Amino acid sequence: MLSDRERQILEKEDPRVLLALIDDLAAKNLQLEKIIDKIEREEAKAAQTSFKIENLEEQLKLLRRKIFGKSSERRTEASDRPRDKSQEEALAFSQAAFPAPETRDAQQKGKAKGSGLEEVIIEDRPTDDELCKESEARGLENPSAEQWVDTGLYDESTKVTLIERRYVKEIHRKFKFKLKEELSAEKDVIVTAPGPAELLKGMNYTVDFVAAVIADKYISHMPLERQTREMESLGLIGMKTSTLSRMAALGAAALEPIQNEILVEDLLKSDLALHLDETPWKIQNRNEKDGFMWVISNRYGSYYFFKPTRSGQVLKEKLGGYKGPALTDGFSGYNVLAELKIPQGYCWAHVRREFLPLESHDPSVKPILDLIDELFAIERQIKSLKDVGKIRAEKSKPIIERLKSVLIEESPPHKSRPGSQKRKAIEYALKRWDGLMLFLTEPKLPLSNNEAERTIRHAVVGRKNYYGSGNHTGAETAATLFTVIESCKKNDVDPRTFLIMSLHRAARGEKLETPLAFARRTRSGQGAN
Repeated sequence: MLSDRERQILEKEDPRVLLALIDDLAAKNLQLEKIIDKIEREEAKAAQTSFKIENLEEQLKLLRRKIFGKSSERRTEASDRPRDKSQEEALAFSQAAFPAPETRDAQQKGKAKGSGLEEVIIEDRPTDDELCKESEARGLENPSAEQWVDTGLYDESTKVTLIERRYVKEIHRKFKFKLKEELSAEKDVIVTAPGPAELLKGMNYTVDFVAAVIADKYISHMPLERQTREMESLGLIGMKTSTLSRMAALGAAALEPIQNEILVEDLLKSDLALHLDETPWKIQNRNEKDGFMWVISNRYGSYYFFKPTRSGQVLKEKLGGYKGPALTDGFSGYNVLAELKIPQGYCWAHVRREFLPLESHDPSVKPILDLIDELFAIERQIKSLKDVGKIRAEKSKPIIERLKSVLIEESPPHKSRPGSQKRKAIEYALKRWDGLMLFLTEPKLPLSNNEAERTIRHAVVGRKNYYGSGNHTGAETAATLFTVIESCKKNDVDPRTFLIMSLHRAARGEKLETPLAFARRTRSGQGAN
């Protein structure tokens, strides 16, 4: 709209005046454009600041939940569908050739506490003095024990007691025998009794002692320093942690054949899918790098190995020849499986874990969690291997398709801000979608990698108790012993008993067997030795 002055200038119709007016208007337009650009930049900056504040608020909520909330993967709000019970899933792959043994709870049903303990009968009989006092109390003449007759009856009660561990110095005298002179053409033919079997010739400690040291550290997670203090309190003075460490290494070396057999026979050649995981492992020696404790596992056994790197390339030397599928988390190092032509499935529990912390303050993730929970509910309906493909095709596949649609629908910026936890969770799932769908065509694959996570937990607890290993050799010792112990648990074999038995066999030079082979043999009616 023109001002009065500008209207007057136009009425004069002077070209020079008109040109001046045009220049003046162009300058004003340029000034207005600069003002508009400034306003737009300020608005964009304000929007970006608001976005950052929203993201910070979300991160603050997640941080508060992590620090002050309970460590649980249960839903914070009631779901319309059953909660995820992935720890209890009836996975069809565990129904294969060697069924899982009864749980400890099932074994203990109907049994009294302490029913598995050794029983000792102690007969408590009154002394002569006690019987005399009873006679006196009743006013009998000439009180004596002969006035009482044993009826053969008794009251019985059961008590559980403790026989404390004792350390005993055994002095073995290995006697020598000389062949009679009339039976020998040579002079002084002498034989010596062999004595007890030893892991190392001339060693001053028994196989049972070595087994106890290993079991206390790698089953009960008791550091060697604490063991030496306990030994001293029981009279074994002067024991050094370095001596105990060498014992553990000696025992692990004797059990290495079992470790290798578990990998080759019980894992790589089995008809089950493999589960892969890794966890950091501290090395106390400053001259050696920290590393990672890797685990390869299934329902038959667990194989641990230590490497000072998190590169997935280390799996190449372990998984050579394996043809089945493998289940992993989203760590990029497992992309090496593609080079090995091993079908890689991804864990749905990890996907669920990405969304779970958001439910308390973002209602839009509830439908996503409900659909994932429904997938796990369907898995619990599977009772046999032959039903896996049919049930997953009929029930799980439609849910997968609906879930992908929901994730794509929630992806736009107005529904999930770039950089927000919700966007990261959606991208985590969509980026790995092919691997997440693999369970539909691979019946051996379960939905979650909880099998490996439960297995790796044993190493995590050990790491917290004794801070990793002194050096790389110690980490390899731990890996061997973790392998044997966790494989015992998988087959419901007592790890301490199995360690003692296997170390005695190794000391005698006998062939060793894996916990799976031991369980199959003993449960088929054959002997345990």
